[in-house]
Amino acid sequence: MCVHERFNIGTYKERSQHLVLKHYYEPDRDCHEISCKGHIADIKNGDGIIEIQTSAFSPLVKKLEAFLPEYRVKIVYPCNVNRRICWINPETGESLTGNYRNYPKKIYSVLPELLRISEFFGNGNLSVDLVLCAVTENRLLDGYGADRKKRATKADTFPDEIIETVTLRNKDDIFHLLELEKGGTLTQSEMSKRFSLSGRRLWMAVKCLETLGIISLDGKIGNKKIYTVK
Repeated sequence: MCVHERFNIGTYKERSQHLVLKHYYEPDRDCHEISCKGHIADIKNGDGIIEIQTSAFSPLVKKLEAFLPEYRVKIVYPCNVNRRICWINPETGESLTGNYRNYPKKIYSVLPELLRISEFFGNGNLSVDLVLCAVTENRLLDGYGADRKKRATKADTFPDEIIETVTLRNKDDIFHLLELEKGGTLTQSEMSKRFSLSGRRLWMAVKCLETLGIISLDGKIGNKKIYTVK
Protein backbone atom coordinates (compact mmCIF):
# COMPACT_ATOMS: atom_id res chain seq x y z
CA MET A 1 0.00 0.00 0.00
CA CYS A 2 1.40 3.40 -0.96
CA VAL A 3 1.70 6.44 1.31
CA HIS A 4 -1.13 8.20 -0.53
CA GLU A 5 -3.51 5.31 0.17
CA ARG A 6 -2.55 5.24 3.83
CA PHE A 7 -3.24 8.96 4.10
CA ASN A 8 -6.68 8.54 2.55
CA ILE A 9 -7.53 5.76 5.01
CA GLY A 10 -6.59 7.94 7.96
CA THR A 11 -8.29 11.06 6.62
CA TYR A 12 -11.58 9.28 5.98
CA LYS A 13 -11.69 7.09 9.04
CA GLU A 14 -10.89 9.87 11.50
CA ARG A 15 -14.41 11.12 10.88
CA SER A 16 -16.14 7.87 11.87
CA GLN A 17 -16.89 8.78 15.48
CA HIS A 18 -18.06 12.24 14.45
CA LEU A 19 -20.38 10.81 11.79
CA VAL A 20 -21.85 8.11 14.03
CA LEU A 21 -22.63 10.58 16.80
CA LYS A 22 -24.14 13.03 14.33
CA HIS A 23 -26.58 10.36 13.10
CA TYR A 24 -27.24 9.22 16.67
CA TYR A 25 -28.30 12.73 17.72
CA GLU A 26 -30.15 13.50 14.50
CA PRO A 27 -30.99 10.69 12.02
CA ASP A 28 -32.49 13.13 9.50
CA ARG A 29 -29.71 14.07 7.10
CA ASP A 30 -31.64 17.14 5.97
CA CYS A 31 -30.77 18.63 9.37
CA HIS A 32 -27.01 18.06 8.91
CA GLU A 33 -24.44 20.66 7.82
CA ILE A 34 -26.80 23.64 7.90
CA SER A 35 -25.66 27.18 7.15
CA CYS A 36 -26.54 29.51 10.02
CA LYS A 37 -25.29 32.96 11.02
CA GLY A 38 -22.29 32.72 8.70
CA HIS A 39 -21.22 29.30 9.99
CA ILE A 40 -22.00 25.64 9.27
CA ALA A 41 -23.80 23.87 12.10
CA ASP A 42 -23.27 20.10 12.37
CA ILE A 43 -26.97 19.74 13.21
CA LYS A 44 -29.78 22.30 13.19
CA ASN A 45 -33.31 21.13 13.99
CA GLY A 46 -36.37 22.18 15.94
CA ASP A 47 -34.50 21.80 19.24
CA GLY A 48 -31.63 24.10 18.27
CA ILE A 49 -28.06 23.46 17.19
CA ILE A 50 -25.80 20.51 17.99
CA GLU A 51 -22.03 20.57 17.45
CA ILE A 52 -20.13 17.27 17.56
CA GLN A 53 -16.63 18.05 18.80
CA THR A 54 -14.19 15.15 19.06
CA SER A 55 -11.12 17.33 19.72
CA ALA A 56 -10.30 20.91 20.78
CA PHE A 57 -13.14 23.36 21.49
CA SER A 58 -11.27 26.39 20.10
CA PRO A 59 -13.05 26.23 16.68
CA LEU A 60 -16.37 26.59 18.52
CA VAL A 61 -15.73 30.05 19.94
CA LYS A 62 -16.86 32.02 16.88
CA LYS A 63 -19.82 29.69 16.39
CA LEU A 64 -20.98 30.15 19.98
CA GLU A 65 -20.70 33.91 19.65
CA ALA A 66 -23.01 33.72 16.63
CA PHE A 67 -25.42 30.99 17.74
CA LEU A 68 -26.03 31.49 21.48
CA PRO A 69 -27.95 34.78 21.38
CA GLU A 70 -30.68 33.11 19.31
CA TYR A 71 -30.39 29.30 19.58
CA ARG A 72 -30.02 26.56 22.15
CA VAL A 73 -26.63 24.95 21.50
CA LYS A 74 -25.51 21.50 22.62
CA ILE A 75 -21.85 20.49 22.33
CA VAL A 76 -21.35 16.72 22.10
CA TYR A 77 -17.96 15.55 23.36
CA PRO A 78 -17.12 11.81 23.27
CA CYS A 79 -15.09 10.38 26.15
CA ASN A 80 -13.62 7.00 25.20
CA VAL A 81 -13.69 5.35 28.61
CA ASN A 82 -13.47 1.79 27.22
CA ARG A 83 -11.09 1.17 24.34
CA ARG A 84 -9.71 -1.75 22.42
CA ILE A 85 -7.16 -1.64 19.62
CA CYS A 86 -7.50 -3.42 16.31
CA TRP A 87 -4.13 -3.81 14.58
CA ILE A 88 -4.40 -3.95 10.78
CA ASN A 89 -1.69 -5.10 8.41
CA PRO A 90 -1.90 -2.51 5.59
CA GLU A 91 -0.31 -4.91 3.11
CA THR A 92 -2.55 -7.96 3.66
CA GLY A 93 -5.63 -6.51 5.36
CA GLU A 94 -5.31 -9.02 8.21
CA SER A 95 -6.40 -7.71 11.60
CA LEU A 96 -6.11 -8.64 15.27
CA THR A 97 -8.35 -7.05 17.90
CA GLY A 98 -7.40 -6.89 21.57
CA ASN A 99 -9.56 -6.72 24.67
CA TYR A 100 -11.20 -3.59 26.03
CA ARG A 101 -9.27 -1.57 28.57
CA ASN A 102 -10.98 0.80 30.96
CA TYR A 103 -10.06 4.50 31.11
CA PRO A 104 -12.65 6.04 33.48
CA LYS A 105 -10.68 9.27 33.90
CA LYS A 106 -11.07 10.09 30.21
CA ILE A 107 -14.20 11.97 31.22
CA TYR A 108 -11.97 14.63 32.75
CA SER A 109 -10.36 15.37 29.39
CA VAL A 110 -13.17 17.87 28.86
CA LEU A 111 -11.77 20.22 31.53
CA PRO A 112 -9.01 21.81 29.40
CA GLU A 113 -11.52 22.24 26.57
CA LEU A 114 -14.04 23.99 28.81
CA LEU A 115 -11.44 26.69 29.46
CA ARG A 116 -11.63 27.63 25.76
CA ILE A 117 -15.37 28.33 26.08
CA SER A 118 -15.48 29.41 29.73
CA GLU A 119 -16.87 32.85 28.80
CA PHE A 120 -20.05 31.14 27.56
CA PHE A 121 -20.38 28.49 30.23
CA GLY A 122 -23.43 29.07 32.37
CA ASN A 123 -25.32 30.69 29.48
CA GLY A 124 -28.80 29.19 29.64
CA ASN A 125 -28.68 28.30 25.94
CA LEU A 126 -25.50 26.20 26.23
CA SER A 127 -25.06 22.61 27.37
CA VAL A 128 -22.29 20.04 26.96
CA ASP A 129 -23.01 16.33 26.59
CA LEU A 130 -20.16 14.06 27.67
CA VAL A 131 -20.83 10.84 25.78
CA LEU A 132 -19.07 7.93 27.46
CA CYS A 133 -18.18 5.46 24.72
CA ALA A 134 -16.70 2.03 24.25
CA VAL A 135 -14.66 2.25 21.06
CA THR A 136 -12.48 0.25 18.73
CA GLU A 137 -9.39 2.13 17.59
CA ASN A 138 -7.96 0.86 14.32
CA ARG A 139 -4.22 1.26 13.88
CA LEU A 140 -2.07 0.30 10.92
CA LEU A 141 0.99 -1.89 11.44
CA ASP A 142 3.16 0.64 9.64
CA GLY A 143 5.30 1.91 12.50
CA TYR A 144 8.77 1.14 13.82
CA GLY A 145 10.20 -1.70 15.84
CA ALA A 146 9.96 -5.44 15.45
CA ASP A 147 6.18 -5.39 15.90
CA ARG A 148 5.75 -2.23 13.74
CA LYS A 149 3.58 -0.64 16.46
CA LYS A 150 5.79 2.27 17.52
CA ARG A 151 4.40 5.52 16.03
CA ALA A 152 1.90 3.50 14.03
CA THR A 153 -0.84 5.32 12.11
CA LYS A 154 -4.13 5.76 13.94
CA ALA A 155 -6.60 5.05 11.13
CA ASP A 156 -10.01 5.06 12.76
CA THR A 157 -11.93 5.36 16.01
CA PHE A 158 -15.37 3.82 15.85
CA PRO A 159 -17.88 3.82 18.75
CA ASP A 160 -19.10 0.31 19.60
CA GLU A 161 -21.41 1.37 22.43
CA ILE A 162 -22.69 4.52 24.10
CA ILE A 163 -22.50 3.67 27.78
CA GLU A 164 -23.82 6.84 29.38
CA THR A 165 -24.33 10.55 28.72
CA VAL A 166 -23.48 13.19 31.32
CA THR A 167 -24.82 16.70 30.68
CA LEU A 168 -23.05 19.82 31.96
CA ARG A 169 -25.02 23.08 32.04
CA ASN A 170 -23.28 25.07 34.77
CA LYS A 171 -20.42 24.98 37.26
CA ASP A 172 -22.52 23.02 39.79
CA ASP A 173 -22.68 20.16 37.27
CA ILE A 174 -18.89 20.25 36.96
CA PHE A 175 -18.52 20.28 40.75
CA HIS A 176 -20.62 17.10 41.02
CA LEU A 177 -18.80 15.48 38.09
CA LEU A 178 -15.44 15.96 39.80
CA GLU A 179 -16.73 14.69 43.17
CA LEU A 180 -14.92 17.46 45.01
CA GLU A 181 -15.35 18.14 48.72
CA LYS A 182 -16.48 21.68 49.45
CA GLY A 183 -13.87 23.45 51.55
CA GLY A 184 -11.26 20.78 50.80
CA THR A 185 -7.80 21.55 49.49
CA LEU A 186 -5.87 20.24 46.49
CA THR A 187 -2.42 20.67 45.00
CA GLN A 188 -1.67 20.55 41.28
CA SER A 189 -0.01 17.18 41.82
CA GLU A 190 -3.17 15.83 43.43
CA MET A 191 -5.30 17.21 40.62
CA SER A 192 -2.96 15.62 38.07
CA LYS A 193 -3.56 12.20 39.64
CA ARG A 194 -7.29 12.76 40.13
CA PHE A 195 -7.91 13.94 36.54
CA SER A 196 -5.11 11.99 34.79
CA LEU A 197 -3.83 15.19 33.15
CA SER A 198 -0.34 16.65 32.91
CA GLY A 199 1.63 19.49 31.37
CA ARG A 200 -0.31 22.18 29.54
CA ARG A 201 -3.59 20.26 29.70
CA LEU A 202 -3.34 20.08 33.49
CA TRP A 203 -2.62 23.83 33.59
CA MET A 204 -5.68 24.48 31.40
CA ALA A 205 -7.87 22.29 33.61
CA VAL A 206 -6.76 24.11 36.77
CA LYS A 207 -7.24 27.47 35.06
CA CYS A 208 -10.72 26.39 33.96
CA LEU A 209 -11.74 25.50 37.52
CA GLU A 210 -10.32 28.80 38.77
CA THR A 211 -12.08 30.79 36.05
CA LEU A 212 -15.42 29.14 36.82
CA GLY A 213 -14.97 29.79 40.53
CA ILE A 214 -14.86 26.14 41.55
CA ILE A 215 -11.41 26.39 43.16
CA SER A 216 -9.26 29.30 44.31
CA LEU A 217 -5.54 29.64 44.97
CA ASP A 218 -4.99 30.00 48.71
CA GLY A 219 -1.22 30.10 48.97
CA LYS A 220 1.79 27.82 48.84
CA ILE A 221 3.56 25.24 50.93
CA GLY A 222 7.11 25.32 49.62
CA ASN A 223 6.77 25.17 45.84
CA LYS A 224 3.31 23.59 45.97
CA LYS A 225 0.32 25.80 45.22
CA ILE A 226 -2.65 25.05 47.44
CA TYR A 227 -6.16 25.37 46.00
CA THR A 228 -9.36 25.41 48.05
CA VAL A 229 -12.63 24.04 46.71
CA LYS A 230 -15.16 26.88 46.92
